[in-house]
This record gives sequence, C-alpha cells and structure tokens, in this order.
Amino acid sequence: MNKNISRLHFITSPSEQHSTMEQIKQIVLGGCNWVQLRMKEADSSEFEKTAIQALSFCMNNDAKLIINDNVTLAAKIGADGVHLGKDDMSPAEAGSILGDQIIIGGTANTFQDIQKLVDQGVDYIGLGPYRFTETKKKLSPVLGLEGYKTILKQCKENKIDIPVIAIGGLEPEDLKELFDAGVHGIAVSSYLTKQNQPGAQTLELLTNIGKYSSANWMKK
Repeated sequence: MNKNISRLHFITSPSEQHSTMEQIKQIVLGGCNWVQLRMKEADSSEFEKTAIQALSFCMNNDAKLIINDNVTLAAKIGADGVHLGKDDMSPAEAGSILGDQIIIGGTANTFQDIQKLVDQGVDYIGLGPYRFTETKKKLSPVLGLEGYKTILKQCKENKIDIPVIAIGGLEPEDLKELFDAGVHGIAVSSYLTKQNQPGAQTLELLTNIGKYSSANWMKK
C-alpha cells in the first residue's frame, strides 16, 4: 500500500446537480486521485453499494478511496483507507482491525487533538474548519488563517511532522496563505460539487495547488 498523502482530497456530499458517483467520476477524471466517500444520510446498503462502485472506478483510474467513519465497510470492500471523525472509533482500534497497510486519517480542531491522533498512529490530519461550512452539521470552532498558523507552529515546535490537510469552506483564494502557513494539502467538497463542470474546476484547483505547494517547498 502506497501511503503517500495527496494534496487534494475530495469529499463527496449530497448535491442536486450531481449524484455521488457522477461527482466521483468527474472529479477523478479531472485529475484528483483521492476520494473520501462520505454518505451520512444513506442507509448501510446504499453506502456499501456506492462504495463498491466507487472503489472499482478509483482502482481503474489510479485514485485512492477513503471511507468516512465506517471501519467495517472499509475492511469489507478493501478500501484504501478510512477517515475518522472526533466521535468515531479511535484510530488505534481501527488500526488493529484494518492492519498497518491501510491509510487512517483523523479529524482535529486543536493542537491537543493532533497530539492525541499522532500518538494513536494516524497517517494524516484533517484540520478544521477553516471557515463556516454547511457540509458538516456538528461544526467545531472555526479556526481561520490565524488558527492554522498557531497550530502548525506548535506542531513544528514539538517536532510533529505529519501531513495536515486544511478543510472547511475552502475557496481557491485561500490556497496561497494556507500553503504558506504549512499545510500539506486541502480537502474540498461543496466548492466542487456545486460547479457545472466539476472536472474542469478540479484541474484548475490542482494547477494552483501545484504552484503554491511547490513554492512553499522551495522555501524550506
């Protein structure tokens, strides 16, 4: 299992314009190689059916499929990984079920959250929210740019070197400042799903991510 953590994470969400599979197909064909399947309102049979279809499509297009929350489903279908929220199963327990080859991500809102997740062996951190977002119902306190700067500085001071993915209402104009602050990548959902042509917007987003992340890497 290649555990390289992508710089663009796409998270599925309900959309009047595109079904879940349409979202995945357009955005993966637009160049995104990381899909987190999040279906909070779906029943278990629908979630599993979509997950199997999504995994097949992702495997055929060199993309990783990460299952949101559901460790049992991730294990059953052989997904690339699982992303765990703050109220979900602990990463340590998930790791004991899934094994060390599977990617495990965790959600954080504070530096203390990050410390706890790192101690439990996660492979990356989803840190947020950056700003208010309607995608998530139980929203943690909004961090804003200054919150990211403070937390990432604490990580550096404590020699915590783990990919941090910014999430929560992100727009393209946020990229430069976030990468300058030290994030590894970003996660988006509604920004892409509300587009008429999600694939084209994905390609544009990836171009900007490449520009800003490369500039940040060269400064180090």
